[in-house]
Amino acid sequence: MDETYKLITEILDDMRPLIEAHKGVAEMGTFTGSRAVIYCGGKCISCQDKCIEAAIKEKLPDIEIVFV
Repeated sequence: MDETYKLITEILDDMRPLIEAHKGVAEMGTFTGSRAVIYCGGKCISCQDKCIEAAIKEKLPDIEIVFV
């Protein structure tokens, strides 16, 4: 498994209690090149806080994040 994919998955796992507390869902999708696709559900779909993106960018600033 690609190290970047693994790191993003770990970040999402660490955030899971916060995401679930806000009645949301976020799962790692695909990672190709420098683009990560994150599948979101619940309140994460319309959230403007960008906490997931910020957490990933903190460790991986060059990653493009696409939420679907």
